[in-house]
Parts: sequence; structure tokens; C-alpha cells
Amino acid sequence: MPLTIAQVVALPGLGLVLRTESGDPARQVRWVATSELTDPGPWLDGEELLLTTGMRLSDDPMMCETYVAALVAGGVSALGFGVGLSFPGIPDALIAAAERATLPVIEVPTPTPFVAVSKAVSRALAAEEYEEAERSFAAQRALIRAALKEQGDAKVVALLARHAGGFAMLVDAAGLIVCATPVSAARRINEFTPEIERLRPRGVLASSAIATAEEHVAIVPLGLRGSARGFLIVGSTQALRASDIAVMNLATSLLSWGMIRELDRAQAWNRLAIDVIRRDGSGAIPMTDLGLGGLARDRARIVVMVPTGDGAELASMTNALPGAIAAILDDQQVLVLLPASVAMGREAGRIFDAARSAAVSGPVDLGDPQVVEATIERACRAAARGAGVTRLDDPAQTGLASLIDPVSGRAWAQVALAGVLASAEATELLATLRAWLDNHGQIDATGATLGVHRHTVRHRLRRAESLLGVSLDAASVRAELWFALENVDRRLAGPDGTDRMVASRVGLRIG
Repeated sequence: MPLTIAQVVALPGLGLVLRTESGDPARQVRWVATSELTDPGPWLDGEELLLTTGMRLSDDPMMCETYVAALVAGGVSALGFGVGLSFPGIPDALIAAAERATLPVIEVPTPTPFVAVSKAVSRALAAEEYEEAERSFAAQRALIRAALKEQGDAKVVALLARHAGGFAMLVDAAGLIVCATPVSAARRINEFTPEIERLRPRGVLASSAIATAEEHVAIVPLGLRGSARGFLIVGSTQALRASDIAVMNLATSLLSWGMIRELDRAQAWNRLAIDVIRRDGSGAIPMTDLGLGGLARDRARIVVMVPTGDGAELASMTNALPGAIAAILDDQQVLVLLPASVAMGREAGRIFDAARSAAVSGPVDLGDPQVVEATIERACRAAARGAGVTRLDDPAQTGLASLIDPVSGRAWAQVALAGVLASAEATELLATLRAWLDNHGQIDATGATLGVHRHTVRHRLRRAESLLGVSLDAASVRAELWFALENVDRRLAGPDGTDRMVASRVGLRIG
């Protein structure tokens, strides 16, 4: 840290003497400058020890008053006055003016050259900088060791607070305290909540500094990219130095890594639990033992959300709901299983509203994997096409399709499209039929959507008609075709010919 005036006066071999009493000897000195100008302020950077022989000064009180005022305005920490050249001693008028302005004045005796003062201060500053760097490196090493231990986040926060000589707090994405040092600092979270709310929409790209006469506070977002996973709040009675900022930056990286690591663990576990329920039903895992008793049969709801940004934050917020498990799907949609009572609550509604779109099912029996899978597929389609929150059990929002049992609808669709599903062209034919219906039967628009020539579109439609044994000119056929495409298990249109052959053996056609 910079030297103080008292430390400068005490430097050995210089014979410096502090001649004023009103100035603060703890004031910092960051450099030494020499000037004989009556107003050197424009050439100063602030917090210097200014050396002068008073060559252009006199013992006139008005002149000394003006000179001292210029030094104070220029941010000078102290005035070093070399005696024995222009004046045998420091002028009384200058001492009086400096006392009134609380500007420390140091007498530099005749044998001491100004360059000796500059060299001595420079060496002392270099030594201080070296010690500060050593303290910073030691603090950084301690942070790394702490992060690798159990409850590493709390240990990192404690070490950071000690290094800053103040307090440190770790809060989650919602602004709730995770840990704080000292513990009493947690009571101050409401002071910083408005600033956290302001920073949150800007993700990890924005931080904040708050300074008062008594305290300096930094608020830094945590995370690697996209949305903030949490925030680090650090407060100190002094402004953070470069070495302090380096320590804080490392702490930020370590805490961000810790949050991502824990989030990845939770995501992996949630994805595993959800995959088991989708494949074998909830009876295959000990729901109560895992704290998921609220996801009992006939009480759960399935939600699919399309995030506005990074889905990890949305999944993390949802996992904080009682009895909920959420995971990010391969298409970045967030899939959630949660108790019905929680799904209809205010906190869940706030999370749903934060997504670009969300589809919420009615009560689902998680013990029936077929129902679960059909509901997930329906929710995925609704979330992908909609905006805002769609309640799948509300006919006013979902229309006629919501009145059809998902399992029955999917079984019918697989049979109705069996001819196409059994063909080697299933993927491109289904995509063409969907695009053609979405574009109101317009060939050119369909070709533009798919990126193919209009003749290719016509060929595929004729091929689909042949495989389905229908004419696409009939409105009733197009209506049933749309319904079939909305309900078909899209996995059957993939490269696996086995499932397609199972559907083809049923032998039914639309019409």
C-alpha cells in the first residue's frame, strides 16, 4: 500500500522534519514531484509529496494563502520545503496558511538533495508494492486451496473478507444469501438487492461499485457466460487496490466454477431421474427417499419451458421449488416435473413468466411412462410454438387437440401415417408434409422453407399420396393429416426401420 506522510518523514538518512500539527500524518503519498511554480496543480496527478525551495514565494500572507490553496486543489498530500536556498527556514506565513488548510509541511534540510528524497520514497514504494504483491499471491494460493476443500465456497468467502479487511457475501441467482463473513453481514443484503436486480438482466457482463465516505463495495456476477448464477459482494473501508482486485477476480472465478460444478451435478442427477421416469415410470425409483414424495401419482404436472437465454439459470430456479426436478433437454428446452400444488403457486408462476414460453400440463400419472412421454412431447410442441404460458388442460388455450387422450392420439397417428413411416424417405416426406400444411398448401413457400426446389416439393407430395393412398386435394384429408403429424411419435421417423415396419404392418390409411 502507499506510504504515509509519517513513514516518509521517518525514512532514514534524510533528516526530514514535520513542521505542521493540523495535517493528517496518515495521509498517503503515492509519488514525489518537484516544482517551483506558484500553481503546479495542472501538472500533478494527486497524492504527491511536492518539493520546492520557495524560489517564487515570499513571506506575504496573501501569497502564501493563494499558494497553499492551489496545492490543496491539486491534490497534494504534503509540501516538502527545502531550506537554506531561498529561505533560511520555512516562512511563518506559509506555515500558518498550511495549518489552516490542514496541509502537512515537511522541512527538507540543506544537506539533503531533493533527488535523495525522491530515490528514498521510490525505494520504499517499490518495497511496499513487492510486499503487497506477495500478500496478493499468498491470498490467491490460499483461495485455491480453500476452493478444493469441503464447503469450499464458504472458505473462499471468508478468506476474501479477511483479505479485504471488511466483509464478503455470496448470494444465489435469486439474490438469497448462500454464505457471508462475518455472519452479521448477511443482515445487510437488502441494501444491495436493488443493485443486484439492476445487474441481473445483464448477465455476467456487468458489475457494480458503490462508494461512500465510510465504505467501498463491489458487486460482481458469477458464472462463465450468459446469465449470472449468483453474485459476490465485497465491502471494505478502503478502495480496493489492484492487488485486491486480482484476489477478488480469482475468488470470482473459483466461486463461478463451484456454482457451475454443483449445477452440472444437479443437472446430471435430474436428467437421470427424469429419463428413468420417462422410460419405466416413477415406480422404478424411490421417490419418497429422494425427497420427491410430492411427485406422487395423479398429482404431478409436467412443464416444458423455452428460456429467453441460458436455460441453466431457469432450471436452477425451478429446482429450488419444493419437490421439483428440472433438466435441460438436448434442444435446450427445460423439462420440469413438479407437484401440482407447487405448479399452481405464485413462485412457480413467476418462473414460468420468466421464460420465453412455457407449457404446463394437467395432472399426470408419473407411474405410466407412455402417458408421461406423450405429455412431454405435447408440451414440447406447445412450448416451441407458443409465447407466454400455455395450460394444456385449458381447452380455451389448446383447442380441440387437448380433448384427445395423448396416448390414443399418438397410437392413431402412427397407424394413419404407417405407409410414410415405413418408407426409407420418412424423414423428408414428413418434413415436407408439415411445411406444406404450415404454408397453406403453397408449393413455392414450402420449397423456400425447406430449401429445396418446388419440383422436389411436388415430387415428395405425390410420393406421400401414393404411400398413404389418399388425395391431398381433399380438405378432410389435410385436416386429418395435420392432426396425425401433430401426434406422431417423431422418433418413428428416424433412421430406425424396425419401428417403422411395426407401424406399417397395421395397414391402415387416412381417408
